[in-house]
Amino acid sequence: MTIQLSDLEENALERGIHIHYERLEAAGLRLKGGMCKVRGQYHLFVDKRKSDADKIEILKNFLNDPLPKGIS
Repeated sequence: MTIQLSDLEENALERGIHIHYERLEAAGLRLKGGMCKVRGQYHLFVDKRKSDADKIEILKNFLNDPLPKGIS
């Protein structure tokens, strides 16, 4: 069975994780992205220029781990 990006996005939402696909760049530097917690809600930032295969791997990696308790 092939994992679809939409399936992972749906799974993330079910876990309360909001996914943002943005151009992660500031002052000419490419930023890495990652998870943060804002006002009690988790947000995962992924560079929108990544391939679907890379996005799938990123989401799989974050969804396989329990949500971090200490991030803010």
